[in-house]
Amino acid sequence: MKKRFLTVTPRLAAASLLFGLSTGNLGAGDWSVPRVGHVLNFPRDHGSHPDFKIEWWYLTGHLFAGERRFGFQATFFRLGQKPVGVPAGEDFGTEQFYLAHMGLSDPATGAFLHEERLNRGGWDAGATVDDLEVNNGNWSLHRTDAAMELEGTIYAEAALSLKLVPKKGHVIFGEEGISRKGPEGTAASYYITFPRLIAEGTVMIGGEEIEVKGEAWMDHEISSSQLDRNQIGWDWACLQFFDGREIMGYVLRTEEGKPSDFSKLVWIAEDGELTHVKHGDYEWRHEGSWTSPVTGATYPISPLIRTTDPVSGAERQLRLLPLMDGQEMVGAAGGVSYWEGACDVRDEASGVIVGRAYLEMTGYADDIGKKLR
Repeated sequence: MKKRFLTVTPRLAAASLLFGLSTGNLGAGDWSVPRVGHVLNFPRDHGSHPDFKIEWWYLTGHLFAGERRFGFQATFFRLGQKPVGVPAGEDFGTEQFYLAHMGLSDPATGAFLHEERLNRGGWDAGATVDDLEVNNGNWSLHRTDAAMELEGTIYAEAALSLKLVPKKGHVIFGEEGISRKGPEGTAASYYITFPRLIAEGTVMIGGEEIEVKGEAWMDHEISSSQLDRNQIGWDWACLQFFDGREIMGYVLRTEEGKPSDFSKLVWIAEDGELTHVKHGDYEWRHEGSWTSPVTGATYPISPLIRTTDPVSGAERQLRLLPLMDGQEMVGAAGGVSYWEGACDVRDEASGVIVGRAYLEMTGYADDIGKKLR
């Protein structure tokens, strides 16, 4: 989810102005919304949807070079100011804003490097509508016949160049093709995910180019309103197990401090079959604690997820263990700060590491609900 907000080139506005623009003064009826029964068409729907207000392409992964390990995140956002009929990427001005985040975790040194960008459509950023091709400055993500390619830098400190080959086909989360976030029909998205990609390429850090291999996860969400009126943030995670299965799960947090009934957990089988678990049939315990020295926000960085394994029928208790505590994306330009970090997954019954994960927590430093409604 996401996920997932936001170096201004040029710095167009303060954070409040930025998100004031992104939500605009238009009613939901002015924007397209996800529809029951709508059939997504690929590769076209891997591309941009400028008639929807909010869209993002989100990548996380774990990379290895011998004993050395990295976690990475790359997210490209499109925030519409008004619905447009021209293909995204061809407009020039203020109809579309393109935001992007890049992050790299280096547990060997304890460094967490990150950068954020904001550009207007047609200046130095855009996204095509007929296939996956997005860019923000020299950051880019595009699809070839058999793979995706990611290029990015983090100031002059680091660079990523990765080829990402799907090990599984994409899946679509939600009932009847829609991922619902609340009772209002507009609080929903089309949610497309590649749950396991083989990653190979290079990481440049500390003046050294390092060849890496690993696995990644990719989300693409298309929406015009991501949250319900009383929701203030979410805890989201993607888990990739060594046995070839995955979990996508999240808890939507409300103003009353309770999880929304629209929270969800989904198991993904080796063959891509989905098992949806509704709120109440799994438990997400907010455990662990790390307080940011920058924002002052305290994040529960070691949650425990209790769920039933759809294969064995046994209860699983899965602990997320961050590789580093300090993996907070501080939103200096975008005005939204959140924790986004690489983790291991430990089975609490056996004490064995059974997979890897990425954990995202929003709404602890800011009420993100006000930004995305």
